[in-house]
Amino acid sequence: MEIKKFDLKTHDLHSVADLILSAYSEGGKNIPYDEKSRCMVQDLIEAGNNFLGHENIYLCFSKDDIAGLVIGYPGKTGSKLKVLFDLLLKLRLTQMLNYLIVGSQLFHSGYTPYLEEDDFYISVLVVDEKYRSQGIGTFLLKEGILIARKKNCKSVILDVDNDNEIAKSLYRKFGFITRKEDHQLQPSTTVDDICTMEYRVI
Repeated sequence: MEIKKFDLKTHDLHSVADLILSAYSEGGKNIPYDEKSRCMVQDLIEAGNNFLGHENIYLCFSKDDIAGLVIGYPGKTGSKLKVLFDLLLKLRLTQMLNYLIVGSQLFHSGYTPYLEEDDFYISVLVVDEKYRSQGIGTFLLKEGILIARKKNCKSVILDVDNDNEIAKSLYRKFGFITRKEDHQLQPSTTVDDICTMEYRVI
């Protein structure tokens, strides 16, 4: 297995978008797994400077196949509405309503605008179905922590479904603990079925 930073020029954008959609779909999010959604995710990836931006994607390869990916980024990037507005200006404005609908669902479940500058947020960690039970999820999580360390971040933050005991067990083995903070300052905890976990890098 090897990890590579996603490259728009050489890596398969379509496959990456499919993997991201599968992660949200399996998480029970209300996002349709269809061609329209795939095109929107591809646009988000290509546009960059957002929670699915190409600059934040790291791919895990098994031989020449994309076996999984992790998406993470450090620090505050501005308010949720400002980021969404700036993003929409880069995308197809004729489909603005559709982007607002899908984008708001993705933001709600996979984006934290309240990060400290030295936090590293993992928004997506997914393994292709045919490569599961091979340690790839563990490998990706280790790589995510290494990336956070290289960026001099003090904490790795991620959200996990409360009923996903397998994932929570994996994160606990790494030393992640449930993050207990003011719920008004932590968007993930406003949703009963989501748990925010934290790993102290330093």
